[in-house]
Amino acid sequence: MNSKTTCRIVGWVFLMQGVAGIAMGHLGAYLQFTQIESYVSLALGILAVLGARRRRRVAALTLAVAGLCCLLWGTAGMWMQHPLFGSLEPLDSIIRELAAIWSLGTCAHDVLAWRRHISAT
Repeated sequence: MNSKTTCRIVGWVFLMQGVAGIAMGHLGAYLQFTQIESYVSLALGILAVLGARRRRRVAALTLAVAGLCCLLWGTAGMWMQHPLFGSLEPLDSIIRELAAIWSLGTCAHDVLAWRRHISAT
């Protein structure tokens, strides 16, 4: 899967998570959102969807930034309660960690493919 597709999927996941957090504050009993967390998810989703509409290297850079943000946000939430974001539910952490792994993996795959292409020419 290329960076543009992954960026679009990750973007829509965070966009829907942000909209649900702003509109309802929760999704069932598993996902509870604070207002700040909802706006950050919304911003991350908009960034990823807009990055997917650009060139492939912009999508890869967007995935790298979004992946690092999700990795830090999800990992830090496992061990400490953030004063602004509150404590993370286990499903929150899993969603962010999987998005981070998928984003960074796809970005690394595309970068390595570009390097092979450049060295072959």
